Amino acid sequence: MNVGDNLMHGLQEVCHDIRQPIAGVLALAGAVLAETNLPEGSRSRLEQIIELAEWQSDMVENWLEVAEGDASPITGYTDVVEVVNQAAAAERLMWPGNLTLIWPAERIFIQTHPVILRRMTANLLGNATRATDPSGLVTVEVSRRGSRMLLAVEDAGPGFGWLAQCHGLGLSAVARQAVQHGGRLECGRGSLGGGRVSLWLPLAVSRAGRTAADATCSMRR
Repeated sequence: MNVGDNLMHGLQEVCHDIRQPIAGVLALAGAVLAETNLPEGSRSRLEQIIELAEWQSDMVENWLEVAEGDASPITGYTDVVEVVNQAAAAERLMWPGNLTLIWPAERIFIQTHPVILRRMTANLLGNATRATDPSGLVTVEVSRRGSRMLLAVEDAGPGFGWLAQCHGLGLSAVARQAVQHGGRLECGRGSLGGGRVSLWLPLAVSRAGRTAADATCSMRR
């Protein structure tokens, strides 16, 4: 076993062992949440802790499935707005600025695993908020462009500002994941004065050859 294999095996073991303390956090938070006469502020914080712990658990489980070759192809649909909203809610806990979300009129679905999409979104949001002062502005726009989904994140600077290339560990990871899932990542200057990073991914297509959004609209008629 070479050094790379040893590192990978060690990382798998660490991720495997992390599951137990995460489960402990969830159990303890759930027990306190079940108590009566709990102040609403404390209840809200506990619910946020549980949501973040569940997200960490999902991410670890997904990584282990991929690393161990057990990951199965995604046959269902991932609701883009739902996942992006979850990532934005977590980012708001750490950044006090104005994080504005712009949603489409229709629901948008892709077949990228929801854990992967949330990881990509969290990286984009984290880069944008770090590039902006605590009272600044970051916008997140989700839209449908032909057969693709667009997730565009803009910041008002003045931190990292405009990135001519998608450098940095987080952006490089997003760019790699986008290509792996049939998409791409673009970096440039945004209208707010800072950076604009655009993530493009293919829309989910039903067996009938229509996008999932088209199929949903047809069912509602």
